[in-house]
Amino acid sequence: MKHISISKKNGLKIIFIFWMIYFLFDIIVNGLSNLEVNRTFFHAKSIFTYTIYIVLLLTILFNYFIIAPKFLKSINWKNIFISLFLSFTFFILIRFVIEQFLTNYLFDIVNYHPKTGVLFYIFDNFHYASFVVFCSFFLWIVIDLIQTHELNQQIEREKSKAEIQFLKAQLNPHFLFNTLNNIYSLVQFKPELALKGIEDLSSIMRFTTYETNKDQIEIEKEIDYIQQYLALEKLRFGEQFFVEYETNIKNKHQHIYPYIISPLIENALKHGVVKDSNQPIKINIDLDSEFCRVEVKNKINVNQKDSTTGIGLDNLRKRLDFYFVNNYVLELKSDENMFNVELKFPVNEQN
Repeated sequence: MKHISISKKNGLKIIFIFWMIYFLFDIIVNGLSNLEVNRTFFHAKSIFTYTIYIVLLLTILFNYFIIAPKFLKSINWKNIFISLFLSFTFFILIRFVIEQFLTNYLFDIVNYHPKTGVLFYIFDNFHYASFVVFCSFFLWIVIDLIQTHELNQQIEREKSKAEIQFLKAQLNPHFLFNTLNNIYSLVQFKPELALKGIEDLSSIMRFTTYETNKDQIEIEKEIDYIQQYLALEKLRFGEQFFVEYETNIKNKHQHIYPYIISPLIENALKHGVVKDSNQPIKINIDLDSEFCRVEVKNKINVNQKDSTTGIGLDNLRKRLDFYFVNNYVLELKSDENMFNVELKFPVNEQN
């Protein structure tokens, strides 16, 4: 996952920073101790003052990349005991190799007297190892929790994107069903207007095929789609098509998410009454520098028996939840005769 911010590489940087802080802190403490006994700040007692830092760093790396991933993915008392046992054992062995064998071979000196007892050596090294062992495991657990949280967020984002694509796929067949019915009506009853209908359908299909798959489009393209959709419906109903359509758009190049205005119009034409001149379908689209507002009113078709009523609006609400979370308004109002939809969403947050 490319979006994970704490990768293994970044985790290694965190470990190195931790070790450097520990190193500098220990240098400062030793330096202050030297000053108290009238020594220079950087006076070193022996080479073993510095070999211990190598041992500590190796232990941190061993814990982070080997022990913790293997045993602490599932935390229980058994895994904790094994992790601590292996970590302390590694520290003791690696320190023994470096300070009893390597320094003896290179400089003919050792840190512990050759006659030092095994139990005393182990007990004394527990003291030196404890802080780094527990801190290294704590670092790994914190980093792993952050990585897991980020991974879950990435999965949710991918899941949401997949759901949006699925919802769009549901919308296109629904649209095809309506427009093909319109073309069928034109061919059968008004063949002279069929060519115009096919031209509009071609433009509409171009929009649903290419534009709805984009993250954002210019609002002008969605408005063109709506106008072509209305033109196709008007060819179907002829003089009995009563729709009042108004737009007030200050910037026709303003980008919006595709296909979030059109479903409101499609829903009104599909489930409303278009033949009543006294109660026409009213569509108003207003866009300024901050918000887009859409209001659609239609007379309820009491004879509508379509069992798919509401699917388009339900899908639209899910997409709005994904795009804007709670920063939008979608109000559905109905009485015995009229159905009213009001949508308001921000236009600046998307860019």
